[in-house]
This record gives sequence, structure tokens and C-alpha cells, in this order.
Amino acid sequence: MKRFGLVLCLALLVPAGASAKKKKAPEVQPPTVTTYGSSLDSLVRRAPGSYGRAASSDVDGDPNVGPGETVVLANIAGPAVIDRLWIAVEGGETWWRDLVLTITWDGAASPSVSAPLGDFFGIGPGARQNLQSMPIAVQSQGRSMTSFWKMAFAQSARIAIVNEGASATRQLRWEVQYRTLDAMPPDGLYFHAQYTQANPPEEGKPLTVLRASGKGQFVGMTMSSQNEEPGAWGTGSVHFEVDGATDRGPGASTLLNYFGNIFGVNKTHGPYQGCTLDEGDRVKARSSVYRFHVEDPVPFDSSIEVKVDHGVDNMRKDRLAAVTYWYQDAPQVPFEKMAAARERRWTPPTDEELALWARADELNDSVLDAYRCDDYDTALTLLEELIELEPDSVYASYNLACLYALKGEQDKALHMLETAIELGFEELAFARHDPDLTSLREHERFRKLVGLTESK
Repeated sequence: MKRFGLVLCLALLVPAGASAKKKKAPEVQPPTVTTYGSSLDSLVRRAPGSYGRAASSDVDGDPNVGPGETVVLANIAGPAVIDRLWIAVEGGETWWRDLVLTITWDGAASPSVSAPLGDFFGIGPGARQNLQSMPIAVQSQGRSMTSFWKMAFAQSARIAIVNEGASATRQLRWEVQYRTLDAMPPDGLYFHAQYTQANPPEEGKPLTVLRASGKGQFVGMTMSSQNEEPGAWGTGSVHFEVDGATDRGPGASTLLNYFGNIFGVNKTHGPYQGCTLDEGDRVKARSSVYRFHVEDPVPFDSSIEVKVDHGVDNMRKDRLAAVTYWYQDAPQVPFEKMAAARERRWTPPTDEELALWARADELNDSVLDAYRCDDYDTALTLLEELIELEPDSVYASYNLACLYALKGEQDKALHMLETAIELGFEELAFARHDPDLTSLREHERFRKLVGLTESK
């Protein structure tokens, strides 16, 4: 951080014989106040514009939205910038996907923001999750949602909620805080957010989650999945093509790595990336992750396209849904029609399934504790119990292979490794170097399983 130090005035040394005429000392200017990118630092300067607000408290009666109805939260004349959008909802268990948020800029024919509420606010199908990040906050177990994305516009903004479900909301509240401006900044960009899903994705092809033309910058993505088969859903990659080239953006990176994870996801909240829902790698298990490019936006001059893999070879059949966020120089309509509400609803795991998974997770934690203490016998007993409870568990099968290998039971180890791969274990590069599998290293069957030799 810069520091404003004392200005030291040094005496002017005049050589012998030189003119003794005084020179005027340079005028000392007071240091100017600057900002360093912090929101708190910016408060020392007056924000431009005048404060405005549109809220449900200004509406007569008790606002709610029934099946097939639309409620307009705000009609704002521009130029202006929206600083905060807060929406609170209570309803049935599908409203996160049934209610669609739309924002239309400058009277355009279609909205530039169009996404189910739960997905726009980073909690996907709901499951009563919270989220705390820099641009988005969700509280009250998924029912109180706040966006801090800055949204500037020149002429008008229309913010609405559309109920595409079969049930009315039981409670609906909102506030929109904005500032009216003299003019939209000359280089100002319009905020966009669009929802895409695939149930399932097309076999052999990645899912395109964003295709935009114009000049702007990509600022993030939220993503949800529901496993249709055992194993990790995020083993593919995310691919960026900027201005028609793959080397002008982030290129391709492993999907889990892109969201800040490795070896699966873990529930965590960060200012720019995190995971709000993690039910594991079982069939019907759901995950929700987010990544916001607040500090590292991806600029584009003419176009951007973002694609997401479903498995290494795009062969997994998991349900996928994503919202991409970006800014660009003019409002753009959605690049494809949103899936119908009935297709957006994902049947959640039952209470019995969730209880079984919770018990399995407890066993797995105990396995890891025993393993770290080199108590392989206890770890093996617990893992065998875990496999009986969840025979399709990918990582339990892999861990059991490791323990059998450590105990010198090679045939059992190879069988469980083969089972793990059949169930969807794809981290073969890790398995090739895993010290727990050292005793299998020279075994021909092991080498075929992990791709060191070709299978015949």
C-alpha cells in the first residue's frame, strides 16, 4: 500500500563563486486522496447521483405472485445504477426454480437477465442453503437473497419476477436501491445473467453456457449438478473462447479446479468462490458451486463463448445447470430459450437417503481418522461396513483398494480398484502415483487399469 510520507526540504548548496540569488522553493502540494480498490476506501469520495428506492413496502396490500403471474418489482427511469437488489420469498419446495428473475434494460425486446431465483443467487435448486460472497449473499436458509452486482443503464430498467410454477408464494418482499445519474458513464457496460441447463447433456459434446457478441467482460458463473450415475460430476473442463481464439482468455481448465476444488467439492463460502451444497458422488446427489471474477474479469472485444464438459469425454449423463454473469456495451437478448419449469425441477433425495448418506459420511470420517493413525485394521473394518452400506461409492471403493494394497492383499486391491473405475473413478494419474498402491505398481493388471499399458 502506498504511504504518504513527510516531504523533506533539502538546503540548496551553492558552489563558491556562484550567484547567491535565492531560488524559490518548490510549492508543497497536499497529498491527494486516492483509492486502492477497497469498497471502504471508496467511501471517502462522494458517490455520484441521487439515492432512489423501490420496495414492496410501497405497494398496497400483501404482495405475492400466483401461478402464471408476473410481479414488477421496479420500473426505474435512467440514467441510473442499481447498487443493491434484495428479494425475500417463502413458498413451496420448488420455488427456487419456479420463480424467474428478469431484468430488461432500455426497453429492449427481451430481458438481459433471465434466471430462476435460486440459480441467479448461487444456490441452485435450493435445498435451503445460504451463501456469503462479495457480489451475492443468501441468508435465512435460502429465503433472503441479496445482489450487490452494479447495474448501470441509460434509459430504463424493468425488474420483474415471473411465477412459472403451480403454487403461489406465501410471502414476497423486495427492495431495489439505486442512484440516478446525469448520464451513464461513456464506457459503461450493461449487466447480463443467463441460465442454461441440460437434462442430460448431449453425448460427446460439451454444454455451451454462454455465447455473447459485443464488447465487455465475463465476471463469473454459478453451477449446479445432480448425479445420474455414481462418481464425480466435475471431472471434465471449462473452455473459454474469447474473440474467436482460445488463447485470449483462461483457455481450458479442469472444472473442479476452476471452482477452486480438487478431489471433489466441499461445502465452503468464500468472497469469490465456494460451494453451497455438497451431497457427495451418489446417484441423485446434488452440488452447487460458484466462481466470481471480481478481481480477474475476462475482457472480450467482439465475442465470448464458454463451454462446460460433463465428464472427461463428455459421456456423463448428470443434470447440469449454470448461470453466467457478464457485462457488455449494449443489452443482448438470451442466446437460447430457457427450459420449462417442469424440466428445471430436480427431484431431491428422500429423507431416508439423506440419513443413509449422513451415516456413510460419518463412517468415512472415521475411516480417515484411523488411516491417519496407521490403524489399517480398524480402517479396513469400517470401510467394509461402508461398502455394504453404499456399494456404489466410488471413493470408498478406491480407498478400500488402497487399504488392501497396504495389507498386501493384491487380488482384493485390484478388484476394488477395478470396481472404483467402473463406478466412475477417473483420477488415473493420481492412482498411478499413489504411494498406497505401491505394492501393485509392477502388476500387469494394475498397469492396464491405470493406463500405463494398453488393454487388449
